[in-house]
Amino acid sequence: MKGQLTGLRSGALGWIGALALLLALAAPAHGATYQEDAVKAAFLYRFAAYVTWPPRPPDATFTIAVLGSETVAAQLERLLPHLRIQNRAAAVRRIASVEALGDEQILYVAAGQHLAAKTLAEKARAHSILVVTDDAGGLGTGAAINFVHVGRNLRFEISMTEAERDGLKINSGLLAVATRVERNGS
Repeated sequence: MKGQLTGLRSGALGWIGALALLLALAAPAHGATYQEDAVKAAFLYRFAAYVTWPPRPPDATFTIAVLGSETVAAQLERLLPHLRIQNRAAAVRRIASVEALGDEQILYVAAGQHLAAKTLAEKARAHSILVVTDDAGGLGTGAAINFVHVGRNLRFEISMTEAERDGLKINSGLLAVATRVERNGS
């Protein structure tokens, strides 16, 4: 039992260290305090390390699509040129509608896009796209991950049911640091 607890603590500490490094890369050049959108961008990048997608061409760019948040997209544009995701070049793509969704691996749907989130989640399922939302009840729209506030901290919850429907496998290391993991609607 003690070894399991140590493993969970080091997993959480690994997350904290990795996010600190990513935030340093995404931080505004003038040293301003971290914005919540920079934290969201860092999380989106980190999620990719804990998710397995169905096979794709090895030379394909790993793409994160963003709907409804210019600032999260801008933070990703600052962050991604310095990093690779699953040994691939990484890019961000802004989308404005369901029709614009292509073959991205992650789709971030900002707060206030509740109706679009449900439609996008349905389309994303056909392409095994990890849908991440930022709205109360986001998991109910078909998202696999939803950002939530716990006190003053930004955290996330996970729907294993949605991830499995999307053909995705989420590593237990990510599940261990989620505030809530929903399985089979519970």
